[in-house]
Amino acid sequence: MVAQTNRMNHHFREAVAHPMETVKEHPLPSMLLMFGLGMGVGIVVAQALCSSLVEEPPTMTEKLRKQVFDAVSGVLPPSMMRQLQSYTS
Repeated sequence: MVAQTNRMNHHFREAVAHPMETVKEHPLPSMLLMFGLGMGVGIVVAQALCSSLVEEPPTMTEKLRKQVFDAVSGVLPPSMMRQLQSYTS
């Protein structure tokens, strides 16, 4: 197990020290690795950019909160409603 770990460390150090030779020796795995990394980064960036543009439907809790606020707003004075809203925001 230790010998295998040392061998893997040696191969990794060689690959890092000589990336051009590694890519020339293993073109398909190198290309697939870069493709996967590109897709992963693209998905993360797209998710970060588009998440603020897409409006999500309200959850059950948000719907219930709105119903309670609507029901209570007719009974409580505006000053108490503002205070209640400050607690839930």
